[in-house]
Parts: sequence; structure tokens; C-alpha cells
Amino acid sequence: MPSRTPSLKLMRALVVDDVDVNRELFKMHLACAAQHIDEAADGFAALDLFKQRRYDAVLLDIEMPGLDGYETLVEMRKWEQAQALPMTLILAVTSSDFPGDEQRIMGAGATAYLVKPLKQRDLMKALELFQPAELTPHPLANLFPRMFAHADTMLDELEACDEPDAVSKKLHQLRGMMAVYGFEDFAEHLKQIHFMMQHEGILKKTVFDQLRNELHDLKMSPHNAIR
Repeated sequence: MPSRTPSLKLMRALVVDDVDVNRELFKMHLACAAQHIDEAADGFAALDLFKQRRYDAVLLDIEMPGLDGYETLVEMRKWEQAQALPMTLILAVTSSDFPGDEQRIMGAGATAYLVKPLKQRDLMKALELFQPAELTPHPLANLFPRMFAHADTMLDELEACDEPDAVSKKLHQLRGMMAVYGFEDFAEHLKQIHFMMQHEGILKKTVFDQLRNELHDLKMSPHNAIR
């Protein structure tokens, strides 16, 4: 279990390893530091996720079949450069200790080089060493309170509405607003609900309860959105 809490909080982290029990261990190490943890079992899946959303940190295994960690790291840095994005904190994890490995991996763009067996204290030290002292709020953060209030109102109107066309329109509007503000996971969930409504008819109360719970969680950490 996590032994201590780091002084900085990660909003979203990505764990990449082809061995599932390794991913579980890495996620346990990160549980005290990251609010959301995504995982990938190979380099191709990791690249797809990396291009879909911004991460505060990536824990990347180097020895993987197919697209290995080294090649994945190179492609991640190329993509960031092409998109004019700041460099993500990428911690390379390897069990190899051949001469020159660390220099090669750091030269490819790794932020830090960690050796297996990975200890939580070493991971936390690396995270604290390379994370900025303070996360700067996104300018849109000032608009979040109004946006969340509007989302609450729209959910109330949706639950009270029994006209399928009106429900469909409001779902589309809410989904669009949440996507604009960067809450892509919530917007994707709304898309799935919209699809379900079109095939099954009026939505059940449990659907709205779930949406309100998700919205409440987002209110508690709105800076998860645009990064």
C-alpha cells in the first residue's frame, strides 16, 4: 500500500507496461499521488492515449514487445514537438542495467530513469523533483462555476422533460458545452447516454443520479479539464 503522500497532486497519470501485475503495482504506487490513472499494455495503446489527453506524468516500461518503451518515448516526444506542446514528465522504468542504457533513454527524452524493482519512495521522489512547484490555473477556470451551474440546470431540465426531441437536443447541448471546457470523459459518457436514449426511449432516474455524481466529482477538481 502507498506509504506516504507526495506534496504535489497529479491530476492524471498514464501507466504503461505489458505485464498486468506490474501495472497494478505501479498504480498502487501512484494511488496516493494521482487522481486519475489510465493504463496501456503496449506502446501502440500508450501512444493513442497520449495523443487523446494531456497527462501530468507517464510511467513507461522500456522492455515491451512490439513497439517498445524506447520507441514509444521517441514517438511521444515527436508528437509533442509537432503539436507545440510542453514536454510531459515521462519516467522510464527498466530492469536492464547494460552500460549506456540510461544515457540512451535519457537522450531519447525521458525525464528520469528508474530501475526495477521500482520502489514507491523512488517514484515519489522523482515526481516531486520534476513537478513544477505550483500548477498554474487555466484561464478558463474562472468560468467553471458558471458552467457547472448551467450544467446543473440542464440536468434538472433533462430529467423533467418527457419530450424525446427536446431531451435529445438538450443532451447534445450539454455534451458540446462539457467538451468545449475540456471534460472529454464526461462528454463521451453523455454521447453514450444520447445513443442509448435514441434506442431505448426515455432515460431512467438512475442515469441522472449517475451524471450528477460525476458532475459533482468534476466540480471538486475542475482543473482536470483543459491542460
